[in-house]
Amino acid sequence: MIDVSELIRQNIARTAERVQGYEVTTKEEMIPRMCLEGYGDYQLDIKYGGRTSYEKMDLFYPEKGDMPYPVFIEVHGGAWYFGQKCSIEFEPFLCGRRRGYVCVSLGYTLSPEGHYPLPVQEIKGAVRYLRKNADRLRIDPGRIVLWGGSAGAHLAALAANSCDTGYLEEDIFGYRGISAKPNALVLWYGCFDYYHNGRLLEDWIYQNFFGTDNLDSVREELELSSPLRHITDKAAPTFLQHGRSDTVVPYTQSEAYYKMLLKHMKQCRLELMEGMDHADAKLFTEVNVMRMFDFTDMVLGR
Repeated sequence: MIDVSELIRQNIARTAERVQGYEVTTKEEMIPRMCLEGYGDYQLDIKYGGRTSYEKMDLFYPEKGDMPYPVFIEVHGGAWYFGQKCSIEFEPFLCGRRRGYVCVSLGYTLSPEGHYPLPVQEIKGAVRYLRKNADRLRIDPGRIVLWGGSAGAHLAALAANSCDTGYLEEDIFGYRGISAKPNALVLWYGCFDYYHNGRLLEDWIYQNFFGTDNLDSVREELELSSPLRHITDKAAPTFLQHGRSDTVVPYTQSEAYYKMLLKHMKQCRLELMEGMDHADAKLFTEVNVMRMFDFTDMVLGR
């Protein structure tokens, strides 16, 4: 089994040197936590599972709108090993509260504490949890949007698409008979496919995620982990964005995903953003985020 602890320590140290104004001592803090001041009605650390300490979510309620509320769920990025829920990455999406959405930031188990496919199963379990508890949480179980960025886009896409093929459908938290499929899917700069369509992420990141130093030994699992393998005519309406100047994950990853979607459905959109790098700040502007909500409103019939 590969030991990536030194590589992770080095990346934490590099992040700490690069950023200003906050302390970075853990891999979670490589994407720092947002400030909660001024956000009013919210619930933190709601447990949706019991296998690891990561299986919690934060809910932020809308400033206006009629109950039951539609739901926006964020699955943060971080190469499957760093980042945290309720981070500064999540904060720009809280403008959705003005559109009547409950905004959810979802925690999932990072590697090497957990390996593939646990995070995918956790995301599916979290969606089931929200539907099971919809009345108590004041949400509409028929209007759920799932967003992911980078590694989070991979997890969100696979969690959604695998609902249509029966892959990873084991209900690990006991929410039997409840669908885990979102009603709309938003994917930003995703790393969807290890073997095809270009990739820049280093092998040790995949070794850490899959829990092996011999990726050839898990080739079938790597192939099945691509959400493109699970796109069918039942795919959720999908909005993709990716920077053409991405230096971490090639935009061809999203381009190939979109082309596969078009073989099966029409309610999808790809925007390749000129001059934008990976997780570019321009993607997180309110103007761009609101365009994403325009798409989800259309899909949800709002």
